[in-house]
Amino acid sequence: MLGTRASFIARRALCVMLIAAGASVVSCAAAAPSTPAPSAPTPPIASVATTPTESAASASRVTPTREARPGTPSGAFTLTVWMAEEIAPGTTPAGRILRNQLDAFSAANSGIRIEIVPKKSSGKGGLLDFLTSTRAVVPARLPDLIALDLSDVPLAADAGFTQPLDGLLAAESSADLVPFAAQAARYQNQWVALPFAANVEHLVYNKATVRQVPKTWDDFTKQKATLLLPLGGDSAFLLQYLALGATLTDAANKTAIDSNAAAQTFAFFKRARDLGLLPDSALNLKTADDAWPAFAAGQVAMAQISAARFMTERAKAPNAVYASMPTREGKSAALATGWAFVVITSDATRQQAAARFMQWITVGERLAPWLRATHLLPASRASIVLAVEPADYANFLRDQLEHATSLPPTSSYTRQADAWRSAIAAVWKGQLTPEEAARNAAK
Repeated sequence: MLGTRASFIARRALCVMLIAAGASVVSCAAAAPSTPAPSAPTPPIASVATTPTESAASASRVTPTREARPGTPSGAFTLTVWMAEEIAPGTTPAGRILRNQLDAFSAANSGIRIEIVPKKSSGKGGLLDFLTSTRAVVPARLPDLIALDLSDVPLAADAGFTQPLDGLLAAESSADLVPFAAQAARYQNQWVALPFAANVEHLVYNKATVRQVPKTWDDFTKQKATLLLPLGGDSAFLLQYLALGATLTDAANKTAIDSNAAAQTFAFFKRARDLGLLPDSALNLKTADDAWPAFAAGQVAMAQISAARFMTERAKAPNAVYASMPTREGKSAALATGWAFVVITSDATRQQAAARFMQWITVGERLAPWLRATHLLPASRASIVLAVEPADYANFLRDQLEHATSLPPTSSYTRQADAWRSAIAAVWKGQLTPEEAARNAAK
């Protein structure tokens, strides 16, 4: 009897335990998510697959510190990147190279797809203008990342578009930038952009005509070789004006023209013109690249040309050689432009994905093939020899970039530009002396 009762109690306890366990299973099943399990996380940057040409050392150069390592976004999503039409993926050789790199990034970072949206580089409907109008009308359509002209970076930062990169990217990502790019990447002591491409203007001359390359204004005016400058634009004036140590702002940081430096620059142009060394056609040229056709045709012996144009055309002009632009004291000076990535999204996960992409695509061995195809220069010192041939031209460009000044945003000096263009024309025609024209421009 006692054995039967003990057996009954044991069986009842077992039933209670089974019922409790079943309830726990049901409860857990009810709490389980209905969505499929997430895919395997993206591997950390240090183990990102590299292209065949990339060395382990180069990959380690961009491995971020623990504090700055971009996180691993979970789930698949598309990262939207706005780029200027001239550098976006397309049917050109450069466009195909970039598209292949984007596909390689997505393959190495499963779950992150890159969508490039091409737009005009500047002006109405340009990248910065489109950012402004999109934020005002439909802010949800703003990009995650944008490739901006370096001169537009401070304008974007001032408008509140940019996100800080300190802590998001490894400090090493900016350590090797050439000075003008490093300066342009910061706004009010904050790192806001990652420069990845550059261009610089320098002298080209015909070695069959020019025996002694001028280094100073006096060297130039004493010889007989003609020089073509884009006086109808801004770069010819700014290169010489800035080489004198002048700026476009006053002590109160307001836009201004240094009348003394302007007068010296105007006087140089006038003297060269009076000696027949600076052709009248210079007044009609807007950019440095506009001078190439006349130089290539042998109409002038020297010209101010961009490195990108020179690399594109040099095979057609075997006598073309490069050198620094002559300046008053022979000081090495150059004007540079470039492109930089700027993070726009405020979403932390998407920022991490943008950081991964920027660090991945700017590795020298990955970026160099695209730079060679676009005839652009890297913004970092070490990558120049990877992107430019021959080596002596790469070394020359590195020196030029070391001494280059970033071209300011056009919108920041529109009134000044109108003033110095009018002044140059008045001096050219003999209507004003260089000093009078400089005083008028300064007003």
